[in-house]
Parts: sequence; structure tokens; C-alpha cells
Amino acid sequence: MPVAKELNRRIAGQEVPFTLKPAYTGCSIGCGEPLINDIGVMKDKDTFELYIGGKSIGRDARIGKLVKSNLQPEELYELVERVLHLYRENGKKRENFYRFVDRFGIENIKQELHII
Repeated sequence: MPVAKELNRRIAGQEVPFTLKPAYTGCSIGCGEPLINDIGVMKDKDTFELYIGGKSIGRDARIGKLVKSNLQPEELYELVERVLHLYRENGKKRENFYRFVDRFGIENIKQELHII
């Protein structure tokens, strides 16, 4: 999936409060488990959906929250960059991404990203 490779290239090496686990899938049923990773990208026909804040292990495991759907590749890249910037600016040192999403709140994140 060329979009996943490009997104990976853009994410790699960026400083964030804690290591991120992205996941990508071209399968609309989530074969690559994008819903249970920090950043999840799911292809839906010719567009993409972005999910954030999933957690795959533990009693508090959860699915990520949909940030936005119907994204074109360039929109996806820009939105992920903005999410990472928000995390970098507002995340606490060593704060897991799912905890940041919970603490900051998905609605506040969307508002900061000008999605609402």
C-alpha cells in the first residue's frame, strides 16, 4: 500500500512523548488491526479513514476513535502530521498516546484540528 509506506516515511523519526504504533489496512474489515493501535488508517474504496487512541492489550483494551473519513492521501498525511504536532505539544513525557487521547478528549482533539 503506497499510502502506508509514505505515511510511515513521514512518521518515522518524529519526536513524540512516547513510542507510537501505527497500523494500516487496505481491507475494510480491519485485517491489519488499525482500530487497536495508536494511529490506524483504513482504506475504504478510494479514500481513507483515520482512527486514533486504540489499545490492543490489557483489561482496558479499546478500539480507536474515528477522527475523519473520506480522506484523500494528501489530506491523510496532513491530518496525521497535525495529530502528531498536537501530541508533541500537549502530551506529557512518557504518556502513552491512548492516554493522551483520553485525557485531552477526542472532541477537543477534533476541535484543535478544525474538524468539528
